[in-house]
Amino acid sequence: MLTPLSEWDRGRFGSLFVTNYKLSFVPLENSTTDEYCQRNFLLGAYDVPLTGVGAVWLTDGGPIRRRRLMPYGDMPAKVKGLQVVCKNMKVLTFSFANSPIDNGRKIALALMHHAFPKRHDLLFAFEYREPYYPTLPSDMNMFHRPGDWKRELERCECPHWRITCINGTSDAFMLTAGETLIVPSSVLDYNLMESARHFRSGRVPIWVWGRPEGAALLRSGELLSTEQSATAESVLLEQVRRSHPKLTPPHVIYLCGNTFTNTSGANILPPLTTLQTSYKKLVELCTPTTLRQFWNQDSQYYTILDESRWLRYVANCIAFADDAAEQLSNNVTVVLQEGDGVDYCAVVSCLTQLLVDPYFRTISGFQSLIQKEWIALGHPFCDRFGLPRPGNPKELAVKGAPLAQAAPVLLLFLDCAWQLLQQFPAHFQYTETYLTTLWDCAHNHIFDTFLFNCARDRDLAVSKNFVQRPVWDWGEQFSEQDKALFYNPLYMGIKPASTTQSQRLSQSSLSGAESWSVRRLRPCRLVAGAELWAQCYERWLPPLDAPAAGPVQYHVHNYAARAQVHTIHKLSHTVGCGELVRAAAASVPAGGGRGAVGAVLRALAAAAGRARRRPRAVPRAQLRRARTDSPTKREAVVPIHPIKPTLQRFRGGVPASRAGPAVLPVQHESHRRSPEPRRHASQPHRR
Repeated sequence: MLTPLSEWDRGRFGSLFVTNYKLSFVPLENSTTDEYCQRNFLLGAYDVPLTGVGAVWLTDGGPIRRRRLMPYGDMPAKVKGLQVVCKNMKVLTFSFANSPIDNGRKIALALMHHAFPKRHDLLFAFEYREPYYPTLPSDMNMFHRPGDWKRELERCECPHWRITCINGTSDAFMLTAGETLIVPSSVLDYNLMESARHFRSGRVPIWVWGRPEGAALLRSGELLSTEQSATAESVLLEQVRRSHPKLTPPHVIYLCGNTFTNTSGANILPPLTTLQTSYKKLVELCTPTTLRQFWNQDSQYYTILDESRWLRYVANCIAFADDAAEQLSNNVTVVLQEGDGVDYCAVVSCLTQLLVDPYFRTISGFQSLIQKEWIALGHPFCDRFGLPRPGNPKELAVKGAPLAQAAPVLLLFLDCAWQLLQQFPAHFQYTETYLTTLWDCAHNHIFDTFLFNCARDRDLAVSKNFVQRPVWDWGEQFSEQDKALFYNPLYMGIKPASTTQSQRLSQSSLSGAESWSVRRLRPCRLVAGAELWAQCYERWLPPLDAPAAGPVQYHVHNYAARAQVHTIHKLSHTVGCGELVRAAAASVPAGGGRGAVGAVLRALAAAAGRARRRPRAVPRAQLRRARTDSPTKREAVVPIHPIKPTLQRFRGGVPASRAGPAVLPVQHESHRRSPEPRRHASQPHRR
């Protein structure tokens, strides 16, 4: 295996294997690995699951000439080298110069056969029948049964909506969704079936989230061009209006035109073909094959990134979610409408719920959100990930099924979630390491979470003795030490039910609109506020000194995080809850942002200083005891910039050549906004 970006003159000797599950390289000599690297129980440092293979290139042993191998295409008699580009932008290059003549061709044939199967039931998950014993969190909602939807409806306290299971009968009209739907209480099942004929894929407006005050969030497909379509939409929207206690008309947000046709407009989400083109440009930028190509791209880095328009699409999704959250905060029902209602509707709906509901900012809530919006409501993962569709390919061709369009819609959502995490680092329980790991596990086909197009395909497979193995059971892959990196030590958490008297008085003094504004996040929706997700996209580039993408000592990070949490904890006991809320709200810049945590800490420190000077403040003796009880003097210092819990710790994710000193990746605002080319190991910088 050749060293990445080494002009193909360095590498490691070893054995290369292709199984029905993964591509595995076993080095001849084991190297010293970082003890703080993430270790996967299922995959080694140089292993790639076959569904994670994006493209295979045939090389002649040099860095210049290469040719892409197509599935079930012609294979040359002699294969000198292979280059594997993974879907997570990892590049593996192998040379067979010192191997027997036939070995390269055998490896290439086996890899193309197992990585690109013709049938869906040939994937490894259908052959792996080991029993599974679930250990999922008790507060996680899988949205498999009607009772799961009822529990969500009760959690949101929405009495004007009801559950219908007609989609699970023979009269099903929304074939790509589960059997359970939530619709207005005044709508009859017969009327739903009649109206479904006028929406693409039968996607009538369905409830996904709501407020006790009456506002709700709905998803819908586009209207078909029929004479009765407008009438059918008006009837359903009237029923949605009646479900509001104040009879407020709903606000319809059109995310895009026809998903598979060109749609113009600066703030309109692109067709899936355009999104796929943008993703390919991003992959080309983040996967240079030679060192010369890397330096050529580096001199034009921001130009190439802007031409890909990836960050523009990310910002547009956040802007749509912010608009929807604004309407919901005004107690207005929102209806998201797009194509088949399974792509951008899922992205914007999830982002909106992240902005308005603190529960979904926890790890269990985030996983429940994906189960509800992506799994239960039928996002076509097979089509978007380039996997074969469930069923007989010949029967699908006879039925005239539409062509599958590959597009990284899930990655777009995870990127948007990462942007929110950067703007509000203390409001989310999970870290960017969790998001990056989730994207990697989405292409691990031993799990069934992202393996089907809809719930019906999954139920059909289960009826044939398919063993379900959800990806959310992280103990199947990682140890407790590795899972600890998924939790954000700066997370403020949801307010507990038991509070002090002063806290209850301060909360009761806030009106409903003010309390809602405190819960809701207001993100920056500009393209200039978006950043490239370096840990996910650039972690495999050795010459690149990507911020927060290198190994950092675990105990150093935890020590600094504990110092911040200890400071906040002391301030919360010194100052009343009402003054804390007012000081924090007055100090946070408009739209949140990276400096929000630092501003809040400075405001809390100032509020604590004012409280100490008041006659009714905490006694000085108690303050002296608090100072002497602090573990170190460093904990009394309030940091200006937040410590981002973004340890990479991927086993083999970062070569040893890029490992820097064990310092915290704290960066100033001006440091990240610099228009200069990317920093490299040869260019010193301050952390």
